[in-house]
Amino acid sequence: MNARQVLVVLATGALFLVMALSFLGNVNWPDTPTAIPVYNETATSSNGIANELFNAYAITVLLIAILLGAAMIGGVYLAKMDEPGKVGP
Repeated sequence: MNARQVLVVLATGALFLVMALSFLGNVNWPDTPTAIPVYNETATSSNGIANELFNAYAITVLLIAILLGAAMIGGVYLAKMDEPGKVGP
């Protein structure tokens, strides 16, 4: 390894260490688990993650689902190519 690679590894390690200490260092973790409102079918407001996602952002969630599905199909298609660089069946 040359000096530049060693410097990159040390900088990445230092950044990881700083991030790990800031995330886990001085955090007041709760003693008991807290409830996260996922879905409340009797809610009149947006009281829950699913209520907010599928009521206010329904079209956005559907478009993201279609985009991710198309990306998965494209990834499988590219992975199944017989010859590298060849396009088509």
